[in-house]
Amino acid sequence: MSRASSRADRWARWMFRLAVVVVAFGAGAYAEWTRPSFWETIRRGVRTPRLIMLAWRDSSSRLGGWVPTDLPADSLEAMRVRPKEEGRREQGLRDPVVMVEGRGAFNEHCPGPRGCLAVEYAGTAAPSRTWPLRAGLLAEAAALPSSQEKVPGVNSMDVMTAQYVMPYRNGDLLASFWYADWHAPATAGVARVGRDGRPLWFTTEGYSHHEGYVASGDTVWIPGWTLDMPAEHFPRAGRCQLLTLDRINVLDENGVLINSLPLLDAFLSSKWASLLRHGNHCDPFHLNSVSMVGEDVSGLPGVAPGDLVLSLKALNAIGIMDREARVVKRLVRGTFVGQHSVKHLRGSKFLVFDNVGGYAQFERARSASQPPSGPQLGWRFYSRVLVVDLANGEETVLFPQDPPGNARGKGAYSSILGRLSISPDRTRVLASLSMTGRAVELRIADGEVLTEFNFVHDVSRLERFPADRTGVIRLTANTAFYAHEAR
Repeated sequence: MSRASSRADRWARWMFRLAVVVVAFGAGAYAEWTRPSFWETIRRGVRTPRLIMLAWRDSSSRLGGWVPTDLPADSLEAMRVRPKEEGRREQGLRDPVVMVEGRGAFNEHCPGPRGCLAVEYAGTAAPSRTWPLRAGLLAEAAALPSSQEKVPGVNSMDVMTAQYVMPYRNGDLLASFWYADWHAPATAGVARVGRDGRPLWFTTEGYSHHEGYVASGDTVWIPGWTLDMPAEHFPRAGRCQLLTLDRINVLDENGVLINSLPLLDAFLSSKWASLLRHGNHCDPFHLNSVSMVGEDVSGLPGVAPGDLVLSLKALNAIGIMDREARVVKRLVRGTFVGQHSVKHLRGSKFLVFDNVGGYAQFERARSASQPPSGPQLGWRFYSRVLVVDLANGEETVLFPQDPPGNARGKGAYSSILGRLSISPDRTRVLASLSMTGRAVELRIADGEVLTEFNFVHDVSRLERFPADRTGVIRLTANTAFYAHEAR
């Protein structure tokens, strides 16, 4: 073959490759612009291999988080519940408290590899009640919706984790589950679990997630998702890996979805609609808790008992919504950031778990090579428990009382998750700093720490770790609440 013909062949191959690239680019641009019905299917298909790769690269994501400690293994029960007041150690807790963790936890009280879904402490010794985690029965009760994407080769129910748990009045538990193995979306559904750990019902309809509440008649109000983003309201949504639009799901006593309140409709008809235009176009609300306004609404004109209290993480805001008219009545923003678990206390005052709003300045240690002139300053973020007055925006910090000494290094920083539970007499609040492996009971009047709860475990008892592994750890992604918490 002559040199000229060889050069022509190479030129033809490069031109063909360039033409393929141009056509592919044009087809992709056209599909992204017009969004035909088949484009979402293709986009999901492309994303699934990526999720598989991430799952196998980061196998630790299936296990949940943990924090090492230097505690001796023979002190676990004494460390888990620690009243701070003198004389309380023998008397036990004023109200029973339920502690919830991930798979394999508390398996000295619930024998088997899955351990307990939850344990209740009425005193400071062994649990007074347990709810076994019956993963096999949960797997049989749940059916994945057709739009659920999972990672092939992974047993979904082995990695399903209780995200939030709420009590029924008869001792049953309402548990919302999520996946820790790169499912898309991550929510695994919601179940009512009896005292023996058996699911009375389990539903994945409506993608229920995060923290809701059990109302009268055992109906459930809980955040849910719609996997659809109207392009006219969120023009950048096409760039998202996953599109989630929040709504409020209402389930009857049998777990059947009987109603749904879309947040988008409520916001578009409110004076805060413009906040959505410039916010997070992939997850514009990130609704992480739904609760209810109590009977005392003094100081909040226009707000009525039974209105919904919304924690909108993506907006760093608290919302009040009329559940009948589906109208957003109030939206309050403050110094809190990424907050969770907003609860009405009384009058115009609300309790807020502020995830990232606290920060303290500290002096960094110097190395031998650094000049001595001037301090080396840094910033340390920490989480807070706030009382927020929605009438005037005034904020009062309940916890921590000494921020610099209780920051990230000392277990007061939970960048995600977190849960608040108000005591039946409404004088105390139980705050779960989920990602630190601890919770604190606070007196609302002055923020005094009354009891500490530590989610500590001997790793030799946890099936996720090698048999020869020793030591005590704190498990993260946990919550605690009063067994008869105020609603």
